Formats: sequence, C-alpha cells, structure tokens
Amino acid sequence: MKTAGNSRSNIRANAVLWATAPPGDGDDDCAAPPGPENDCLFPGSLPPVSNEVIAGHYARPTAYSAPLWGNFRLVGAPRAAGPVVLGGRSWSRWQAFDAPALLAGDVDWQLARAGLLQPLDAVPAAARPAPHELTAWLHVTNACNLECPYCYVNKSTEHMSPETGLRAVEAVFRAATHGDFDTVRLKYAGGESTLHLRLVRLLHDRAVEMARETGLRLREVMLTNGVHLRPEDADWLAEAGLKVVVSLDGVGELHNRLRPMRNRPDVDTFARVEHTMDRVLIRRGLQPDVTMTVTGVNAHGAAGVARWAMIDRGLPTRFSFYRANALSRCRRDLELEEEALIAGMQDAYAALEAELPLWPFAHGLVDRAGMMPHAHACGVGLNYLVITHTGATAQCQMHLGRPVHPDVDGDLLAAVSAGPILNLHVEEKEGCRDCTFRFACAGGCPLETYRVTGRWDVRSPNCRIYQTLLPLAWRLEGLRLLKLNGYLN
Repeated sequence: MKTAGNSRSNIRANAVLWATAPPGDGDDDCAAPPGPENDCLFPGSLPPVSNEVIAGHYARPTAYSAPLWGNFRLVGAPRAAGPVVLGGRSWSRWQAFDAPALLAGDVDWQLARAGLLQPLDAVPAAARPAPHELTAWLHVTNACNLECPYCYVNKSTEHMSPETGLRAVEAVFRAATHGDFDTVRLKYAGGESTLHLRLVRLLHDRAVEMARETGLRLREVMLTNGVHLRPEDADWLAEAGLKVVVSLDGVGELHNRLRPMRNRPDVDTFARVEHTMDRVLIRRGLQPDVTMTVTGVNAHGAAGVARWAMIDRGLPTRFSFYRANALSRCRRDLELEEEALIAGMQDAYAALEAELPLWPFAHGLVDRAGMMPHAHACGVGLNYLVITHTGATAQCQMHLGRPVHPDVDGDLLAAVSAGPILNLHVEEKEGCRDCTFRFACAGGCPLETYRVTGRWDVRSPNCRIYQTLLPLAWRLEGLRLLKLNGYLN
C-alpha cells in the first residue's frame, strides 16, 4: 500500500482511531472525521465504550498490541471500543499508565473514552449495554429448492399459515413491549423464504402496523439462497425496505458443490445467484449482505468469496463456521480442520488487504466475533427467539425440533430464557476469563461448545482459530482506519 503525502501525515501523526459500525442491517459509516488540527479522530458512527470519564486514577489494562504502519500501533483491550489505532503521542501516553495515574489532557481523556484506560475506583462497565433490540427468527417454511449438505432443517412441504404468522408477529411486538425493547427485528427464513413471499409480504404489512401502534422501530431481514428472485419481488423488497441476506459458499463450481439444486444437481446455482445479485438486486439499488458457511470442503474458497462479494461489489460479508447437526453428522468432510480453515481465511484477508475497502468490512471476518466488545456470543436467552412454522417457540434456529414453548401465547422471553441452552457471560467460561480476546468472540457458539465438550461453561473448541484470526482481522480494520483518514493510499 502507498502512503499519503508527508505533510498530511506529519500534521496528524498522533491520532486515536477506533472501529466503526458495520454497514449491514441498516448501519452505516457516515460520520465525517474532524479537521487535521484535532489530535483524536472519529471516523465512524458508533460511540466509544464510555462517553463519560469519572474522576480518579486510571490504569492500562492487559491488552493486545502490534505494530501497524509507520509510527502507528494497533491496540485491542478486552473492553475497548474495538481495535484502536494509536499514533506516537497517544501510544506514549497510553504506555505512561502502566502505573495508575490521573488523566491529564485530551489524549488521556480519549484513551479513557475508548476503553484503553480503566478507572480503578469503579466497577468495570459491561462489554455492551443491555440490548435494545428484540430479534425474532420467523421460520416460514421447511421447503427449499436446494439441498445443502450442512443444513439443519428437515425438509418438507410444511409451511407457516397466515394465521400463525400474524399471531407470531403480534406476539413478538408484545414481548418487545413488555421487555422494554425499543426495536423489533424480524428475520424471515426457512427453508427458502422466497418460496412463500406472499406470506412474507402479509407479515411485513402487519409488522408495519404493529410498529406504528406500539411506537417501536422495525427492522426486517429476508434470508434467501438467491437462486430465484423475480424482478417484481426485488421491487417490493426495495419499496418495503427489507434487508436481503444471500448465502454464497464459494465461487463457481465450489458453490454448486455445497448448494446443489434439489433433485437437479446439474444446475449451475452459482450462475443463478450471480444473476440475482447483479441483475435483480444491485441493479435496483439494493445492497444485499452475503453469508458464507465455511466448511472443510470450501475453506480454501473464502478468498474467492471475499473478492467476488467484498472487493468487486462492496457487499458486507460474514464468514460463519460450520456447526455439525443431526442431519449433517455423516458428512465428515464438512468438519473444520484448524489449519485448513486458518489458511483459507488468511488468503481471504490477504486479498482484502491488497485492495483495502474504505467501508467497515471487518465485522464478519471471524465467525460470530465482531469489532465491538460483547459478553455473549449471540442473543439466545437474552433478546432472541425463534418461532417455528407451527407457532412453537424455540431458543435457536438449530433447535427448531426442540421448542421451549408450544405456541406464541404467554411470556415468550421467559420461555426462551429458561430453556436448556445456557448462553453464559464470557467471564463465566473456563479458559476465557483472562483472555485478551474474550469480548471479541465471547467464548464462541454455546451450542457448538456443548456438542464437543458436554459443558456450557468452557471456552469454544474453536478457541485457537479465534485467537489466530482475530488479530489479523483487527489489523485489517486498523489499516482501513488509516486509509480512511488519509494515511494510506
């Protein structure tokens, strides 16, 4: 990568930069950085960990740090506002807090706001405030036109009835109101949700009415394999404001191998997805998210997906690790092999670094780990619930066949909170409590941990993968922040 002109670099050599919000699901990166006279730069729209600085002594927490470029260093502390980039003066001031001291000046204040300095006389702040958004996965159908070998859904023609769907939407808004949430996010999923788009449209209309009646904010996502989405459907999605998430498990034949057409394995499903993305969605101004399920079969293809989706099309992309389930256990080739997965993701990161995007792309680079600190790997038992096509309530979509409540009546949040899946705070997990990266991965998927270890209170079996890949993903975010602010070309 090229560097920016020396004059600008010298003027702003002591910046404090930190991670920004992901663009997916309606977030953006629209805040403008301050002028060159300001020593501390805020390139993104997410606030720092703490907007208030209390009186008293502060100290430097245990943290990860590494050289980044020139005089800049990358720093990541457990409760910090994501990976933070420090210029020379800021780095020196941060080092000075090896022994507790009082804050003295703007740089110290910014370091405290970013979570890189911790007050000694205060209880540590939660890694993330109480969730304000209730997410509901609406399983509209068991049917699908593909036959993916890792899928956890027992395929059939059964689907959600309009009556059940309407009751489900109303129940979610009731739960959000009683739980003091200010936002409802509905995920329309399956199976293949587009096979019942008329139902999705009906549920959307009712959700809009409920949002208006309750005063809650509404966010909606439709998950699809992207094989067949008509132009008129895309027109409606754009008008209704639904976010579209498309599955892509490789480029070309690799995708076809993992996502074959049901009963027609000769069909080029990748070509159909590419047509949907380029000719149907993007042409209408829709920016779909992409999700790749990384398995032992396709880990080497992560770089191809990164180039196709993130570099060529600027699409937010999440790489999720394969999780074994009852329907996929016979496929030993799908199981993750650490070295192969790490190598595949490293190739993807190298492709991204070579053509570094300016938008905040790093949030989906390591399974469920993100740039901003979080204490739980997911929302199970906290602010997440799944409603099956029959109207039963489950804790997780991978537990569709094991609901915790038979219908949508009653206290749904209490039901999912009392379910068998224990989504513990990361500091309750053995092997995580003292890890610098604990608030990045939050201990990993609790279901996968339990499947492998038989315990909820231990670290993820993918711990080494997280500890290897997270510093590399953080580095990419650090380089992006430098490029965004004019240090790199």
